[in-house]
Formats: sequence, C-alpha cells, structure tokens
Amino acid sequence: MDSTFTAARDHEVVSAINGRTSAGLRVVGRAPQGRLGGAIYAEWPDGRQAVVTRFLGPRPEADRTAEVLAYVRDRGLPVPRHDLVVELHDGVVFVQERLPSSPLRRLTPARVDALVEINDRFAGALAARPDVPAPPVRLAGSGGSCPRHEVLEAHSQRSRRVLEQIRRIGQREPIETAGIDLVHVDLSAANVLFDENDRATGVVDWNLGAYRGDRFFALVQTRFDREWFVRSPDADPVENAAAAHLDEILLDRIAPATLRRYWAHWMLHHLSRAIRSASSEVVEWQLCMAESRLA
Repeated sequence: MDSTFTAARDHEVVSAINGRTSAGLRVVGRAPQGRLGGAIYAEWPDGRQAVVTRFLGPRPEADRTAEVLAYVRDRGLPVPRHDLVVELHDGVVFVQERLPSSPLRRLTPARVDALVEINDRFAGALAARPDVPAPPVRLAGSGGSCPRHEVLEAHSQRSRRVLEQIRRIGQREPIETAGIDLVHVDLSAANVLFDENDRATGVVDWNLGAYRGDRFFALVQTRFDREWFVRSPDADPVENAAAAHLDEILLDRIAPATLRRYWAHWMLHHLSRAIRSASSEVVEWQLCMAESRLA
C-alpha cells in the first residue's frame, strides 16, 4: 500500500474493505492532519462515524494493537475503539471509532500541559499485561529490518561521531524502556485531540503499535516533532514557547541518564531516516540536535 492515502484512492480502499468484510462503509471526507497526511473519514450504515488508517506493520501486530487498545479503552482510557482490522492485498488497515475534536490549532504551552496530562492517564495501564512488548530500543547495534547504525556509519564523519555516542549510551543502559504504562510511539501533537477549551480529549493514530513501558518515552518523540516548527524559517514564537515548555517538563520529570537514552533512541530513529530520504538541510539540523541532546 502507498505510504499515504490520496483522495483518488479513498473510495477504492473503502470498497476493498467492504468487499472483505461486508461493512457497508461509505466515504464522507478526509482528515486534514496526522502522520498519514489525512486518513479517510467514513460512515457506517447506521450513521456511526469512522476513520480508516493504514497500520504500518504486519497483520499480527495490528491485531495485537487493536486488542491492547480495546483492553485499555474498557478501563476508561481515551483511545478510539478499533472495530475492524482488515488485511488488503497491499497492506493492513484499521477501521476505528472517530472521536470528537475541535479544529487543529497551533500548539501552545497550555496545550502542552494538556498533552502531558492525557499521557499521564496511561500510567500503570498495562500493569497486568506483561505480554505486551516494550518499544524496541536498539542503541548498541542494529536489529530488525532497519539498518540504522549502518546508515549513520556510512554517511559522514560527523554522523559516525553521533553513532559512537549513541552506542556508548546503549552499552551502559538497559535495552528496553522499563515500565507498566501504555506507550504511544508517535505521540505528535497532531495525534492528540483537543476540545474548544484546549482540553485534551483523546489520543489517536496508533498505527505504529501500542507498547508497554515508560510513558515519558513518548514525550521525547513529542518534543522531537516540535523541532520541525522550531527550525522553520518563519517559526511561530508561540510554537517555540511550547517546545521550550516541553523541554522544561522533560528535564523535570525524567532522570538525566534516562532522558539521554531516550534521546539517543529517537535521534537514531529519525536521523537514519533523514539521511536516507530527507534534504541536506534536514539532516544538518538533526545532526545539530543529536549533538546537543546527547552531550
């Protein structure tokens, strides 16, 4: 499946879902935000609103994610119900509950506080679920299907120095994020829903999976995501203030060695991807960020 849905494909995707499941969904629009550049808004025959998104992984992982989210949702956590997991010929999609929200606005320091507060609701959510895996953190060496260390090794002397620092951190620290919290590994501001009073009401877009560990691990990804706004040529002072406020929260709530390890994971993840596919300007600012965060 393509990495994004396009308007031309929305009806094709929903038609394929209907063909596999007899769901009877119809397309009603497109989300203006999110990791996939706009998920499909759909409607069930009884009028219930749904969202169709792609899961970025194999079917067993999608099934596990849907089950974990059902488990925590039944215990009152603000995540969408996942009604269907459908394997199409070119990928796996979720059909999930569409939660109410207000239109997307810029992230303010007050919204940062609301985002942190809703993430705190995930504390201890998976205490009784040791079967749920921790987020994969591979700092000492490559693992899985993505050769991140090799990408940094081959790029430049500067990226090799960053990699050496990441490996040193990985050799000293645990290989997993310890904890019993529910962890969202793509906790960008776009994946948190807010009401008209800037209260966070839901956490969506679990298309990279649901994990068990330390919920603060997710907030470091949130802060990385804000750097795109900080580095913008016409950076919004309010967005900059939000990023600075989140930095203060991370320093206050995460032990220095742990924070450094979390930054090592996220910089390895993002920098290796930027080297493979982003502009030289993006690689440059990510190298600068890695050097400052890992020092």
